[in-house]
This record gives sequence, structure tokens and C-alpha cells, in this order.
Amino acid sequence: MKIIIFDTYTLIMSFYQQIAPYYHHIFKVNINQIDFVKSKIPENDATIIDVGCGIGTLSFELIAYYKHVLGIDMDAEMIQTALKAKETVLKPVEFQQLSMLQLNTLNTKNSIDGVVCFGNTLVHLNSLNEVADFLQQAKAVLKSNGKLLLQIVNYDRIISKNIKHLPLIENDEIIFERNYSYQELENKIDFNTQLTVKATQQIIENSIQLLPLLKKDLTLLLNKAGFDNCNYYGNFKQEPYTINSPALIIEAW
Repeated sequence: MKIIIFDTYTLIMSFYQQIAPYYHHIFKVNINQIDFVKSKIPENDATIIDVGCGIGTLSFELIAYYKHVLGIDMDAEMIQTALKAKETVLKPVEFQQLSMLQLNTLNTKNSIDGVVCFGNTLVHLNSLNEVADFLQQAKAVLKSNGKLLLQIVNYDRIISKNIKHLPLIENDEIIFERNYSYQELENKIDFNTQLTVKATQQIIENSIQLLPLLKKDLTLLLNKAGFDNCNYYGNFKQEPYTINSPALIIEAW
């Protein structure tokens, strides 16, 4: 009998390699995200790091307002897609294949105006210790008045209300189904997805585990990392955060 073991990193990479050609159909430009960043980080000579940039959708939008944008993502296929798109953009946007736990390898200590981490990227880390590591690294690269902007799904709501499904994403090109199953003993969420490509009827399925970060835990880790000030929002329109908010969005400095 042959036993094949896949680690979490391999499973995540395999999935994102498969969906890379359709990523721009799944996650389109969100003008509210752009407006949120602009409202928190002045449009001047600022330098921004876009963590978990995917194919660069947000990075390409932000470069219209800031001096320099660096998008990082640990998936090679996503970064290659972003680099190909960059060939047609004559602006100072860069992309690197880099884990969010490798900010300390960048020669950027205390020189970055903003670190942006949207798209529920943060909960792909495996533990609170890894989250703490990322937050400490983000603090180290930021200027004294630099901002860390975070967005994750509101897991306080997911767990307390036993939410099983996220809203369906459907357009002319794809159907993207997202289902949650909370594993209380492990304190993990099984995130099961199914992407249907309408033109070919190809179905891409995946299951990975996410870390259900609660607001109280993230607040404590931010404070320990040196972020003394935090504002909390329930969406990118900056409505106040509540237990019923779809997202947890944080401005920290």
C-alpha cells in the first residue's frame, strides 16, 4: 500500500495554481478597498507592501496613487501572472514570490508607509504564533507613523452563529462556492471550495484549513507587536464593527 502525504503548503499551492487563470474573474477590483487605503495612507510619496497580492489586482490599482508598490505572494503562478501584466504597466509596481513571514528579508526596516493584507490572507497562517511573527515583522518594516491595514472574515460571527457558507460568487465566467466547517477541538476551519468554469464546465475543488482568528486574539497580538492604536470596521465603507459584520477590518499603527 502506498501512502502519499501532502503538507498544507503543497495543498494550498496546488489549489492556487489551478485557479490562477480564473482569479481575475473570482476577485475583481473592489473600489471600496482602494478608497479605504487612500483614506488611511496619504497619497504622496508613500511606499506600500501588498501582502498576499495574488495576481496583483489591488497592487495595480494602488500604484496610481502611491510612489511605489511591492506585491508579495508565496504562490509562483500568481506572481508570474502579475509579472506578465506588469509588462504593460510603465509604473513602479514590483512583485516578488515571498511568504508573508519573510518580510524581514526585505531591506525595508522602518521605511514603509503602509502594509496592506486583505483577502483573508492572514488566516492562512497555521497558528497564533505565526500571526504574532507576521505582525512583529510588519511593525519592523513600517515607519513610526506607518499603517498596517488588515482584512479577514469575521470569525466571531462565523463561530458564534455557526455559519456554514460564504456568499456565492457568480458572474458570466465562473461560479465559486465556499463552505465552512468549524473543527472546535483543533480550533481550525475546514474551508471547502468549488470553482466551476462556465465555458468548459471544468470543476476545481479544494479543501484547506484556516485559522479562525477572533477579534480579541488579534487585538492582543497587535498590542504585543507594538501597535498601540487600532480602529475596527465591519466593511471597507468604514461602518463600525459588530458581531454581525461580514468582515473584520483593522487600521493599526
